[in-house]
Amino acid sequence: MLTKFFVIGAISMGALTACSDNAGDKTSDKTPATTDSTATTNAGGTSSYDSASKKAIAKKKGRATVAMSESNKNDKMVADKEGVYNKATVMPEFPGGQNALATYVNNHVEYPQQAIDDNTAGTVRVSFVVDEHGKVQQAKVINGQKVGNGLDEEALRVVNNMPAWKPGKVKGHNVKTRLELPINFQLEA
Repeated sequence: MLTKFFVIGAISMGALTACSDNAGDKTSDKTPATTDSTATTNAGGTSSYDSASKKAIAKKKGRATVAMSESNKNDKMVADKEGVYNKATVMPEFPGGQNALATYVNNHVEYPQQAIDDNTAGTVRVSFVVDEHGKVQQAKVINGQKVGNGLDEEALRVVNNMPAWKPGKVKGHNVKTRLELPINFQLEA
């Protein structure tokens, strides 16, 4: 009876020691632990993870954040020759507000693989018009602000596919309003 207790106790102690060693290991933060069952045994009897598992562990990801540009309070409300205002009495609003805009961009950006491979990050400033019906039009990357590796195109894709905004107003009437949206692309390890 004592022998069975000792064996069970030794196995339990070994498991606790393994957990304790792993938890106390300072390098475990750098290499994520995995319980992936993709380990394979080759003809020599040694176990190794397949190459897809190795790539999944080391793969970088990208994300994007936004912040609407505040217009200068001293700017005068002026419409250009196409009737697009540089600012409105009531500025256009993304459905759900600023936080919903940030969530939309973060959820819809697909960080280009080329940009990840080349460690490309940066801010793409997109200018666009919210028309009197709330539709996004005329999206373009502001000259001299291109980041490259597909990030500019991705920013334009996300802006062009936005749902309808609440349009801007001047003197109680819906108007076309030009906005700028800086999209900050960041890489995560």
